Amino acid sequence: MATELELKLMVQPEYLKSACAFLDTFCEKNSSAQDTSSKSSRQATLDLMNGYYDTANALLLENGIALRIRAVNREFIQTVKTRGSSRVGMHARGEWEWHVDSDGLDLTLLSEVPLPEPLQDMQWSRDLIEVFRTDFQRHVWLIHFQSSVLEVVCDEGEVSSAYGRDNICELELELKSGDEGALYEFAHLIAQQVPVQVSVVSKAQKGSRLKHRRIEFPSKPNPQDSLLSFAEYWYETWLVYWEAMFYLEDEALLQPIRSAVYQLKQCVPTELSKRLEALDQCYDSLFKVDREGLLERLASKPETGIMMLSTGQWLNQQLDRPA
Repeated sequence: MATELELKLMVQPEYLKSACAFLDTFCEKNSSAQDTSSKSSRQATLDLMNGYYDTANALLLENGIALRIRAVNREFIQTVKTRGSSRVGMHARGEWEWHVDSDGLDLTLLSEVPLPEPLQDMQWSRDLIEVFRTDFQRHVWLIHFQSSVLEVVCDEGEVSSAYGRDNICELELELKSGDEGALYEFAHLIAQQVPVQVSVVSKAQKGSRLKHRRIEFPSKPNPQDSLLSFAEYWYETWLVYWEAMFYLEDEALLQPIRSAVYQLKQCVPTELSKRLEALDQCYDSLFKVDREGLLERLASKPETGIMMLSTGQWLNQQLDRPA
């Protein structure tokens, strides 16, 4: 088993080429490093075809399990991912992978996975169906940055099922070795050049919501919980509403986004609170203009992604401190 630690960034299709160009330029500037083992480089581009499996009543999804078969370069890889632990805007989850001979599932391999109790009897395995597909092109960069190694990928394609389709257009930064702070620092470099935003919606969640039409929100803390718990909650609520606004193409969701930002700024240090206030004023000025083209104007503003990253980094630093 491996544990993935990654940071996912939304990027609108019109900015995808700019994101790739930035990563290519970073690698070119880094190519003069004398130590060849520390040179950043662009890797081979991959065409990935993926089938995700579940029961008709979404039993695997309900228990935090994603099961897929991936076809890449004429090879087949069976993967299981767990929901994992919450890392405030980052994805940290268990992952098991096996090379298999065909695009058919080999469920005997799941004996290596600590399945949740409702799945341990494997009776559900008789009812598996392919519930959706993700098919996309993946551009890959190996980035050496701040004594850490990151894999940065740019995915462009779609998720599809009998219930509809949704676009895939995103960057993923995965920590291969070193300090997880490098994920945020390098993401900041990208956000200063290209308008991106932090995303907490996985491809599996995108596929599932085509059928269930459900937006997944974090659990609200209890009144007696710490101020930091409320900061986490409002931060992730902001991220969920932001992604939902573009998924549903509904600019009216800017209002609950602003509400989440307002609540969040009550829970963070003064300097961060002031920057969130400035962001909210930016939203206010955009909202007062003609609503026509509001989503495009919001997507073009780098301030949102920069503040999402700054806030997420601060929150993770607080969680990493010893009690």
